[in-house]
Amino acid sequence: MSVTRDNHYVPQWYQRLFLEPGETALAYLDMAPECRGLEDGREIVGKALFRSTPKRCFFQTDLYSTFFGMLVNDEIERKLFGAIDDRGSKAIKAFLGTDKSAWHD
Repeated sequence: MSVTRDNHYVPQWYQRLFLEPGETALAYLDMAPECRGLEDGREIVGKALFRSTPKRCFFQTDLYSTFFGMLVNDEIERKLFGAIDDRGSKAIKAFLGTDKSAWHD
């Protein structure tokens, strides 16, 4: 099984709720774009406003990973946040629908 290293702090299913019909990318503002220093002392600031898919937005590499020597463990992402995201997704879909018994579940 592959280890999940890019951990989303805003679930992808939730980001997709903000997509316009027929769109696959979000307008994304990076509040801390990458800066590079040049040899002459100038700084180049990376692109702050861009369009990107939910897979590439609101994530951080190894946010929920734990390390044991060279071994990377992603159980926090899979077992804790995976379950929370799954139940949250189902709850939001239920509240967006009209089936009141699903609201209760």
